[in-house]
Amino acid sequence: MSSPDPVIIVEDLQVAFGEKVVLDQINFSVQPGEIFVILGGSGSGKTTLLRNLVGLMRPRSGRILIDGKDFTAMSSVERMEIRRSMGMCFQGSALLGSLSVADNVALPLREHTKLEESTIEIMTRIKLELVGLSGVEEYLPSELSGGMRKRAGIARAMAMDPKIIFYDEPSAGLDPIVAAGLDELIRTMQSTFNLTSVVVTHEMESVKIIADRVCVLHKGRVAGVGTLAELEQTDHPYIQQFFARRPDDSDLADAAYARSLTDID
Repeated sequence: MSSPDPVIIVEDLQVAFGEKVVLDQINFSVQPGEIFVILGGSGSGKTTLLRNLVGLMRPRSGRILIDGKDFTAMSSVERMEIRRSMGMCFQGSALLGSLSVADNVALPLREHTKLEESTIEIMTRIKLELVGLSGVEEYLPSELSGGMRKRAGIARAMAMDPKIIFYDEPSAGLDPIVAAGLDELIRTMQSTFNLTSVVVTHEMESVKIIADRVCVLHKGRVAGVGTLAELEQTDHPYIQQFFARRPDDSDLADAAYARSLTDID
């Protein structure tokens, strides 16, 4: 049997801010139903790449295909329609502090559908149950722990039953036990709903749990793409250094480069 067509294809992507090129010659594809991890250190271009993948930015050149359609060339109306098939989990959860947890999860349904309120309430409870948050519907985000806010963010991202879900540093700021639980939730959601998941992270422990394939970014370019086992065998010096957590004489230069991108990555 032939392999299924990729859900996402990135071709020769270049992103720049003025004269500063922050992503260059980016090429990879994401297969249906896989968890694809974008891995890299601070300033590597991970967040900028994510912003392009979800349509919040337009590249200088190259293109991003979603289900075979050129996402980068679409009108704003067409892009909004594609975005409805996507879910987005933000690093800080991005829950609205003045709304209850249930109202945060229900917000996409109220904004983008004409469903009856009774149906929205049922769907909201189902999504919260999926992420292990039954019974907190009326809580405010400020009354939840960090891990619970992350789970509520996933419930909201799942509200519209997306085909693709994007995660920005999902385990950032969490202790190892809570982070491991969140990693298992991501894997469970993917297997249960056959979601295609794209996860941006720099956490190697999470990568070991969730990743089907990994794209390693370094200084705005792709250092390697493959399974974790394949990348562990690579002779690329940065990938070896990153996986081994080994410093070298280039650390100061890398840190300076990262600082130059602080405002854009």
